[in-house]
Amino acid sequence: MIIHVGRFRRHGHKDFWGIVEKGFVKPMEVKFNSTGSFLRRVTESPDKIEDLLSDKRLCLSDLEVLSPITKPCRVICQGKNYLDHLLDTGIREEDKKYNMFFNKSSASIASPCSPIVRPMGVRLLDYEIELGLVIKAPVNRKIDVDFSKLHEYVGGMIIGNDISARDIQLPQTQFFKGKSYRSFCPLGTFMAIVDAEDMKYIENLTVELKVSGLVKQSASTSNMIYKPHETLSELSHFSDLDPGDVILTGTPKGTALSNKRGFRSWFRRLLSESKRWELFIRDQEKSGRYLKPGDIIESRIFSLDGRVNLGLQRNTVVDEEEIDHARNYL
Repeated sequence: MIIHVGRFRRHGHKDFWGIVEKGFVKPMEVKFNSTGSFLRRVTESPDKIEDLLSDKRLCLSDLEVLSPITKPCRVICQGKNYLDHLLDTGIREEDKKYNMFFNKSSASIASPCSPIVRPMGVRLLDYEIELGLVIKAPVNRKIDVDFSKLHEYVGGMIIGNDISARDIQLPQTQFFKGKSYRSFCPLGTFMAIVDAEDMKYIENLTVELKVSGLVKQSASTSNMIYKPHETLSELSHFSDLDPGDVILTGTPKGTALSNKRGFRSWFRRLLSESKRWELFIRDQEKSGRYLKPGDIIESRIFSLDGRVNLGLQRNTVVDEEEIDHARNYL
């Protein structure tokens, strides 16, 4: 059974959880203070979730949609986990010998329709749509998870966008910093709770991202190099996970970042490291692919049969300078 849930707010009212059905929301009468506590309760007996609902039926368009992921939590990311993205960044398939992990700070978590703020001085702001897996059970020991047991640890699926300041991440070798600015991780719109029978959808979803109406990324989660059960098993070897933590499973090709090879790449080996990065940033900026103020990012993840639909993220890019300027006049 697949259930789409979200976290919402009405003007003058407190936040609440609800089930999403055909443009309407059925609120839950039970209060939850975190995503982890919510998942623990609703996944104990999914067939009894109706008992938690009120008699109200609210129009989705009348509500503010919040991220279903509450803070604090951990956001663990996989790098280069789609073959087409691997090749697009200049790495050969045979050279991918390990699962790449890094973190984003929970400060980066944002609502699915909130602005993406480009920090002062950042010139290479990039997007990366990713399927997020939400943990429902504690992982505090080494486990070996096969696909048939994945539902025991993963409680939901969600859209994530791993926004990245490439001119911080790469020249400074600062993955955590370059990917953790506030607003750099919109999560939502909805979270799909999937039971053991429907867990198969995790590896059969379409991910799609547009920038100002143009499709930039489109792929199937079937193209992941390291599958979710393999990733969870490996993570458990060195990291604990708590209910409400999120694993972002990598992005397909189509990001703004490109890695050109050939004579120019060879020639740059003769230059100092600082000069090489200066040229890299200049060339990447000239490409015109990176996000700029006014761009609208639209992200969707869904199954072709329509049973899984994680909603639509719609984020507008703004400059930090613009926000600071507006604050001065408030």
